[in-house]
Amino acid sequence: MGISKNVVPRIPFTVFEYPILPCYNDYAMFVRTKTFANKDGTKRTYLQIVEGVRENGKVRQKVVANLGRIEDAQSGSLDRLIESLAKFSKKRWVQAEAARLMVLEAKEWGTELIFRHLWEKLGLAAIIKNLLDKTEITSPLDEAIYAMVLNRISDPLSKRAVNEWVNEIYRPAFKELELHHFYRALDFLILHKETIELELFEQTKNLFNLELDLAFWDTTSTYFTGNGPEGLAEYGYSK
Repeated sequence: MGISKNVVPRIPFTVFEYPILPCYNDYAMFVRTKTFANKDGTKRTYLQIVEGVRENGKVRQKVVANLGRIEDAQSGSLDRLIESLAKFSKKRWVQAEAARLMVLEAKEWGTELIFRHLWEKLGLAAIIKNLLDKTEITSPLDEAIYAMVLNRISDPLSKRAVNEWVNEIYRPAFKELELHHFYRALDFLILHKETIELELFEQTKNLFNLELDLAFWDTTSTYFTGNGPEGLAEYGYSK
């Protein structure tokens, strides 16, 4: 008489327990494996779902279901069972659906998220916007300036390359940017360079509570051109 795969023979075995199922009663259900030794020295392993039950003041394991031999379960039936059970779980089983996910688009966000906070804290967004409001410019030059600075601190590229780079960054406002915006932004910065520098300096002093009485200028490497006073100043680089 043959032995059914769903019936576990009562011969010496090894038990391994894997508590993975949620608790429906007072005791959790879990998966258990039982390994049996054959007369020829080979082994066979069975999967069982068991739960802890209390009887006469003691906790024992009660077999809820026999899942058959492990190699049969691993052929695909176990995955189908897990997927089927996941439909009734209160917690969504993300792993069961992960294989079906497809990445259609991926963009970088972390650097922009952090730097935008610093940009706002330094007052640069407000400084540039106030200057733009005094002009008739309607193009998003403030976003172009921000994009160029963000690129400079993360992945320095040419202005033409930045126009492609912004497509890799998650910031909805960048979708409006075109190549000519970056060049127009540079012209805007040249016209308002001193105003921006002065306001940024004042904002930095207030932000960090700085008291500035003396400023030092690094002259490690200087370069003179044109006609000027003789003596200290000489043509070319001076160290």
